[in-house]
Amino acid sequence: MSRNFRIFVFAALVFATAGFMNDATALYVLAGVCIAVILIAFLLSQLALARLRLWMRPPVAKAVAGAPITVTLGVSSVGGITISSAAVELAAENLTVEGVGDVARVLLPPMPPASELDFGLELRPATRGRYRLGPPLLIDTDPIGMFERRAEQGAPAELLVFPRAYDLPRVATWQRGLGRATGRGPRARRDHGEFRGIREHTPGDDLRHVHWKVTAHVGELAVKEYEPLRHDVMSIHLDMAASNHYGGGAQSTLETAVSAAASIARAGLAEQRSVAVVGDGLPVDVTRTGAGQPHLQRIMIALAEARPTQRTSFSEALARQLRSVPRGASVFIITTAAEESLIPVITGNVGSGGSVTLLVVEGRVLDADERFFTAPRRVREAVQAAGIGVGVVHRPEDIAEALTIVGARGGRAVGVF
Repeated sequence: MSRNFRIFVFAALVFATAGFMNDATALYVLAGVCIAVILIAFLLSQLALARLRLWMRPPVAKAVAGAPITVTLGVSSVGGITISSAAVELAAENLTVEGVGDVARVLLPPMPPASELDFGLELRPATRGRYRLGPPLLIDTDPIGMFERRAEQGAPAELLVFPRAYDLPRVATWQRGLGRATGRGPRARRDHGEFRGIREHTPGDDLRHVHWKVTAHVGELAVKEYEPLRHDVMSIHLDMAASNHYGGGAQSTLETAVSAAASIARAGLAEQRSVAVVGDGLPVDVTRTGAGQPHLQRIMIALAEARPTQRTSFSEALARQLRSVPRGASVFIITTAAEESLIPVITGNVGSGGSVTLLVVEGRVLDADERFFTAPRRVREAVQAAGIGVGVVHRPEDIAEALTIVGARGGRAVGVF
């Protein structure tokens, strides 16, 4: 109920009451005028939105959490008078991360009859996830602003927002254990690994691996396939248990952990390493090692849509996951370390070979229950005592610094069997 509506209703009551008490016809007339203005304004407000047509074109570029995106909208006037009071509002609701969304609103300039206008609305999604955009909302009022009408026009659209990945130093500066230049077999190639065989070309394969003699013989592209060098394999293990995370929205520990996984995966793939991201609910094609830009795209999509699971024990899941990691691989475990049972899982296979790095995510402890005060500290101390690298991440921006500190401290390599 607008302020102008309340004023006219109050005026009509005053005039009607005064006219009844004083038997004054003029006051009755004034009360009638006020009521007539209210009725006319209501009728005009019902016709207002019929004068405009609205459409939306969602962005086609890749969207990343925290970065602005522009949605293009257009509006056309189909009435016979100039419209000067309309506005457009667009909401983005996150369907993956609960309680996250954004709303943008713009006031349209006066629109003469039969005119059209294209404009952009900027949204800034706070977190990764699949967003529902719109439908756009057209808002208009009567000429004196007494009644406001809202109407959705057009169809909603979906937008996938990738988790934010932060730039990290070269992997060699923070990786623990074997370097990339050791342990290569006599048939290993410097950048590829051990030759496995020849197969049909698939989209995304590096053209440098095309076997031209076989291609010329069969008439179709064939590529050389290599077995990844084990010490070039990076296995990232992400704690997705809902009970092990706290905080909400962009400030939750889960969102920080997802950004850490995305950052490490991108850094490893940029250096032509084979990367796997393992976690409950993640699709199989990212839990297997892969390389190149297509694999990074798959990882980013999987992390963008990842939801917390109801699994109560990350340590049990991690124990199973580590059994399938090849010896010599670099393992990164990203968790809040809320389970003390993680200690034997992580430290139980100390030896030679690859490396293990533990990244402990800590958020706003005021949002956490008591076990997040004690368990992470005990896990960190026990893991560090075993010579395993431990980094603490309070915010996504801390990922690079935490890994740099881990690399600077050195330590004993940990084998995975």
